[in-house]
Amino acid sequence: METNKSLELELLAELRAALTEHDAASDVREEVGGLAVTTGAPGVPLWIFVSFGNRYFSWAEANHQHPVNDMAGAARRIAAHAQGLRAIGGGS
Repeated sequence: METNKSLELELLAELRAALTEHDAASDVREEVGGLAVTTGAPGVPLWIFVSFGNRYFSWAEANHQHPVNDMAGAARRIAAHAQGLRAIGGGS
């Protein structure tokens, strides 16, 4: 089970790096096994998790998913989602 958690954290770290290309700030939170992406609402991140089986990134209560083997596509979609939340939250 430890290997599974390590893979999840590796995938989240890789996604975090890919998000920097979209000017999306994020932070891997090992204690919850997720990636917190900054939004316009202070203290309310967009949480990204790796699905069971390590096949998908999921966010927005698992209403959105993207395959982990398409890191660039996942980063693009997540950054766009976070940008939409920034617009709603009044952030820049």
